[in-house]
Amino acid sequence: MKQHFPELLAPAGNIASLEAAIDAGANAVYFGADAFNARMRADNFGEVEAQQALSLCRAFGVQAYITLNTRLTDRQLGEALPLARRLWEAGADAFIIADAGLAALLREQIPGVQLHASTQMSAHTEFDADALAKMGFSRMVCPRELSGASLARLCSRSPIPIEMFIHGAHCVSFSGQCLMSAVMGGRSGNQGSCAQPCRLPYTLGGKNGYPLSLRDLCLAEHIPEILETGIASLKIEGRQKSAEYVYTVVSVYRSLLDGKRAANPDELARLEAAFSRSGFTDGYFRGNYKNMLGVRTLKEFHDTQPPAYGGLSRRAILDMTLRIQTGTPAALTAASPEKTVTVYTDAPLIKGDVPPPDADAARKNAGRLGNTPFTLGSFTYESDGKALFTLSMLNRLRRMAVEALLSPPAREGGQTQKAEIPSPMKEEPTYSASFLSPGQITPLARAFFNEIYLPYPARMQDTGIELPPFFPGEKSEEIWEAVAGAPYVLVHTPGQLTEAARRGIPARASLRFNVYNGKTAASLAGAGADCVYLSPELTLPQMRDLQSPVPKGAVVYGRLPLMLTIRCAVSDGCHSCGKGGGTLQDRRGAAFPVTCAHGCGNIIWNSVPVYMADRLDAVRRAGITRMHFMFTTEDAAACDRIIRAYQEGAAPEGAIYRMKK
Repeated sequence: MKQHFPELLAPAGNIASLEAAIDAGANAVYFGADAFNARMRADNFGEVEAQQALSLCRAFGVQAYITLNTRLTDRQLGEALPLARRLWEAGADAFIIADAGLAALLREQIPGVQLHASTQMSAHTEFDADALAKMGFSRMVCPRELSGASLARLCSRSPIPIEMFIHGAHCVSFSGQCLMSAVMGGRSGNQGSCAQPCRLPYTLGGKNGYPLSLRDLCLAEHIPEILETGIASLKIEGRQKSAEYVYTVVSVYRSLLDGKRAANPDELARLEAAFSRSGFTDGYFRGNYKNMLGVRTLKEFHDTQPPAYGGLSRRAILDMTLRIQTGTPAALTAASPEKTVTVYTDAPLIKGDVPPPDADAARKNAGRLGNTPFTLGSFTYESDGKALFTLSMLNRLRRMAVEALLSPPAREGGQTQKAEIPSPMKEEPTYSASFLSPGQITPLARAFFNEIYLPYPARMQDTGIELPPFFPGEKSEEIWEAVAGAPYVLVHTPGQLTEAARRGIPARASLRFNVYNGKTAASLAGAGADCVYLSPELTLPQMRDLQSPVPKGAVVYGRLPLMLTIRCAVSDGCHSCGKGGGTLQDRRGAAFPVTCAHGCGNIIWNSVPVYMADRLDAVRRAGITRMHFMFTTEDAAACDRIIRAYQEGAAPEGAIYRMKK
């Protein structure tokens, strides 16, 4: 494959970090406004600060991407649209989006808007990339969990450019698939308020430790391999990190990319001094999941601090050409890294009694750029020596040129329109269930449920298949061949949905799509979903107000999947060991079952089940017509007891998790 030179994309949690990223040589930066971004604990940028940041980026020719990457309720969609419009008009180059409904809304109402699909959308295959392209995305951010081989395959087959993380913190859960913080403490990662329960100690397999805390990612030793994949953008995590961290990490990777080489020991030491958790890991990239755990030790905190960052130390080069000619307006052309502008005097120049300033005086005056981000580079002076032209006139032209260079591009923000809300779908209640194994499915279950799902590769006659939430593209043919003939499938990613539709298999969009609003429901319906299961983070009134063109479903019984891990938490380095998982216990004694997922992964389930048998009337009043059950640790007898409890509307016994009123 021909070597490709990618963009270096840096984080900016505040103006100091933004300046550090520019100083260190980033090609692009990403930052959040003060709402609707997944790092709400970062300083972030108020709207005026964001506009100033965009102006600074323009001066240096640095692309600026705004993170609007949380899931949004219908009400929040209405608040996010005008914010996005103002930032687009202020010159944002793209928005990083996690919510398909917001993406659809922005496409409808902001002409020419550029959208990048956040890693929170859980897209990881060429099928996902194709689906996202059809949804209007111009770039896909892939997950950290892809191996080098999977990444190369994705880049070679994707219809849109791919962005990857090369450095920074790992989420132990597959991005977009973590409910742990929301369920355990009411702080939703999907809404930017993750409390990071993965960094806490737990007991697993009789051992106390930190089985969910991963070391930070570092791919500095793999730059030559990465360049061969054709990746479009290399992303550094760290919007909650200091300006010192940003400057150190970006400058190291800038040097590696410019030299197209791997890091040396001194550079790795600089990266580790900036921030690490017991060192770094490249386990996912190499496909070797051993020794990936790590915590931030007190010694690391006190002994490894990067040099203090002193603020923006360079200015953007501004090349100027001044043309003075009797009978025509004077013209000053100024070329920055971002763009070139030409400004003119109001009227043609007349012949003067004194000659215009000489080249040295004109250059000195043109270079008085003060507090602007610019410094004068080359200066070309063309004069007939006769025109009336003064230094005050040059001052005015210089100010006009700088203002034009820093001003946002001319864009249409579009008209504010009321978002289309699809008509609600009415149907009789349908009961569906997911089981982990065929042995849980009893005659009573077959009689009670309209639809039954087993996870791939388990399969029984007349049951549907729940696809794996994560499987790289190289596994796709094997899995889709197994799906052939299934009466229906439960899908989890955009590509799974569109591929099922292409193959003519009825597809239900699972809770893993994190459906928060009616626009997302409509988007998934347009891609082929014939029902959508809403996010369990929504309240019943929010579910009620969410209007969908296809039936709405919700989990009314079962342990919620709090995390999907690609690396086995039970057996370090396990590869499809089939040990059956275990139990994760927190400091309060709550026990979270851990089961094996397809490949080497785990699903960590909530310690208690959702239970709504005595509140199904309230669920129905919320417009939920698809009642979904998730059976995990229950044996066949327990499954039957639960079904009877729902038939009778029985009150719960023991600890449960309620859908919020």
